Amino acid sequence: MRTCLPRRQFLTTLIVLVVVMALSLFLRLDFANAKLILTELRIPRLILAIGIGGALALSGSVMQTVLGNPLAEPYTLGVASGAALGAAVFSSLGLHFSLAGINAGGMIGSVAVVWALFKISSGRGHSSESLILTGVMLSLTCASMLAIWMALADPLGVQSINFWLLGDLSRVSLVPAIVILVLSLTVLGYFIYFARRLDAFLMGIDGVPSFGVSLDMTLRASVLLLSVLIGFCVSAAGVIGFLGLIIPHVVRRKLGTSIHSRVLPMVYVWGAIVLIISDTLARVVSDPHELPVGAVTALVGAPMFILIYRRQRHEVDQ
Repeated sequence: MRTCLPRRQFLTTLIVLVVVMALSLFLRLDFANAKLILTELRIPRLILAIGIGGALALSGSVMQTVLGNPLAEPYTLGVASGAALGAAVFSSLGLHFSLAGINAGGMIGSVAVVWALFKISSGRGHSSESLILTGVMLSLTCASMLAIWMALADPLGVQSINFWLLGDLSRVSLVPAIVILVLSLTVLGYFIYFARRLDAFLMGIDGVPSFGVSLDMTLRASVLLLSVLIGFCVSAAGVIGFLGLIIPHVVRRKLGTSIHSRVLPMVYVWGAIVLIISDTLARVVSDPHELPVGAVTALVGAPMFILIYRRQRHEVDQ
């Protein structure tokens, strides 16, 4: 009975995904121009929301496992801020080094932050606390550098860049959206294949060698791979926070297990669902104007962040 339950939950989750996708495509659709709106706007946007929502939730789940910290995600580690800085600099300089239309500057920026992250915190053995603190410092540094760069390089385009930085799924075409989706699904498949290595981290440092797993190598490889994924996501849609923090906690609680072969697919799908819902709300709540989707996710994510932090502090105090 216990082995069937996750399958039943996953099937229910897929049904929810299909319903949410249908609402995203057809809610307030002008049927006179339905074909043009669907093919040029809503379908690429939906595909991008699935790929990025799943990628963010997946990244948060894996980072929390390998770092052993419930607050770990691409944004607390500074990866997203580095990607935003790289994408903005490359765009303003006209360096359109791209993969199918996606600014690869985001990938370069995120990988650079990961390199700095491990370099700065290496003296403390890559402990969870040192990596998180270093990540927050790098995130603030990148945000400051981005603000300065925007003011100097393109003072007239600051408002447009600020909207993108808060999350915007509306500017993508079909091919880049498909690239993001395929890339995120490939990374999901990779981590499902090596799910036992992630399970080994749940046993603590002493338990990992018994699985034949190098703790440091797995940590580095996981964070580096996810930084590349996040770099492309940020380049395509800007900064969308809190999904990587919230979704893994909710899914683990609902499933009642931390086994990654079961958790990761559910985390991916629920990340997609939540981002599709958030993007749909951002599009229709203030119609004809549009809200940044990152602002919508932050409204829910910020209180959840505080609750998770307080729960962690309470457990430490006990």
